[in-house]
Amino acid sequence: MSLYSSAVKKTITTALCFVAIVIIGLFSLSRLSIDLLPDIETNTIMVMTAYPGASASDIETNVTKVMENTLNTVTNLKHITSQSKENLSIVTLEFEYGTDIDVATNDVRDKLDIVETSLPDNVENPIIFKFGTDDIPILILSVTAEESMPALYKILDDKVANPLKRIGGVGSVSVTGAPEREIQVYCDPQKLEAYNLTVEGISGIIAQENLNTPGGSIDKRVTQKSI
Repeated sequence: MSLYSSAVKKTITTALCFVAIVIIGLFSLSRLSIDLLPDIETNTIMVMTAYPGASASDIETNVTKVMENTLNTVTNLKHITSQSKENLSIVTLEFEYGTDIDVATNDVRDKLDIVETSLPDNVENPIIFKFGTDDIPILILSVTAEESMPALYKILDDKVANPLKRIGGVGSVSVTGAPEREIQVYCDPQKLEAYNLTVEGISGIIAQENLNTPGGSIDKRVTQKSI
């Protein structure tokens, strides 16, 4: 006798089984935890490496390719992609599902320690990013005012961001959108060639000279003034 025939002939038994399944389902549903932002870890790690003053082709040849060749040997790696931009190399590693991201991060960090000696001297230390629900902002505020951008930035930083940081459970608060003051240096290719200079060399010289060091103090009778 087939299962279908038994279900049709024994209607009471079938109804009781159906009711039991519904009760078990409702009981299981009531025990399920519900979270607005559950703790979910992705299987992706991003490695960002800055190389100030380098073109995209230089980044590709001297940084990205070197790092890809080494990071390809990471355990449980599923897929690796890269982007080479001016001044920046981005390598994204996707791992197999079920991989412990903390263990994978340590493995990536060990590989980066190995490849460090093969990178150019002016390359900054690679930064590893892990992605999760904790990185998603739960509140975004937009502010407009008649003040200048620097003045508005200072007001938001002092009056809004700092008080919010002191609230228990708040991980971080950041103020973005305000333009930052910068000095741009344009190089003449012909003069660079005439003086046997490179863009990377000029960038390195500027970085060496751009220092913020204490100048000591001056004693002036009963007062002391810092330099």
